[in-house]
Amino acid sequence: MPKENYLSRYSHIVKRLERGPATFQDIALYLEKQSEIEDINLVISQRTFQRDIKEIYTMFGYDIQNEQKGDKRYYIADVPEQKQHSLRLLESYQIMHALQNARGYEKVVLLEKRQSKGIEHFTGLLYAINEKKSLAFEYTKFQDDIVTKRVVHPLALKEAQGRWYLIAVDTKDNRLKTFGLDRMDGIDIHKTSFKAKYQYDLNEYFRHAFGINTESQTEPATVRLSFNYEQGQYIKSFPLHESQQILVDNENGVEVKLTIYITWDFVKELLSFGPNMKVLYPISLKNELKALLTKTLKLYS
Repeated sequence: MPKENYLSRYSHIVKRLERGPATFQDIALYLEKQSEIEDINLVISQRTFQRDIKEIYTMFGYDIQNEQKGDKRYYIADVPEQKQHSLRLLESYQIMHALQNARGYEKVVLLEKRQSKGIEHFTGLLYAINEKKSLAFEYTKFQDDIVTKRVVHPLALKEAQGRWYLIAVDTKDNRLKTFGLDRMDGIDIHKTSFKAKYQYDLNEYFRHAFGINTESQTEPATVRLSFNYEQGQYIKSFPLHESQQILVDNENGVEVKLTIYITWDFVKELLSFGPNMKVLYPISLKNELKALLTKTLKLYS
C-alpha cells in the first residue's frame, strides 16, 4: 500500500475520533465508506489499527486511548500542543489525495491563478534545517530591488498571508531574520553542518506577530475591534489572530480583543475591512487609521 494511503488513513482516524469516542468497528466502517469515496484502500485489521495509533502519536502528537470498561471505545486522550499545526498537516494530506484521485478536478476545484513563488525550494530548505546545513543565496528586497549575497543558519519555515518565509540567523551580524522564499535565488546548501546552537523559541517569538514582521516591537498591544454583524460572523469562523477573544456577540455585531504587535501589515489588514470594522482601542491605532482613510478620500476629491 502506498505511503500516501497511510497518511490519509491517519487523517481520517483522527477526524472520526474528534467527533467522539468510537469502537474499532465504528472506525473500520467509517474507513470503509471513505475508501469508496476516495477510491483508495483504507480498510485495516485491528492489528494494523494498533500500529496506526502509535504512528499517529509519533507523527502528529494525538494520544489515542482505549476505554478499559464498557464498550471499549477509542478516544483522543490528549491533543498536541500545536494542535492547529497538526490539523493543517492532516488536512493537506487529505486535499492532496482527493485531487490525486479525482478525475477532471480542474473543472470543479478552482485554484488560485497566482502561484506562490519559491515553493520549489521548500524540500531543500527543510533538509538544510533538519540537518543544520548552512545556506548561501542571493536575496532581493522589495523596497530597493537590490540583490545581496547571504550566508545563513536556517532554523524554520513559516507561512504568513499566503507566502512562505525562511527563518534564519544571518552569519554577517548573527541576527535572526526572515527571508521570503520568492525572493531567494541561487540557493547553495553547504555540505558541512553548522556548530552553533540557538535557543530561540520561534513559536513564542512570533506569538504576537501578524505575519512575520516583529521589527521595532517591544511589547504587544491590546487591541479592541468592533465588527458589524455580517463581518463578525466571518471573524468568528476565521480569527484575525490566535490571541483573538470574543467580548461581544449579538445582533448588533461582534467585538473582539487581540494581543498583538501593531505593524504595518496589521494596519493594512484592518484597512481592508472598510466600513465593516471600527477600532475601539488603542486611541493611537484609531487615529492612525483615521489619518490613512482621510488621505485616501483626498485622492477622490
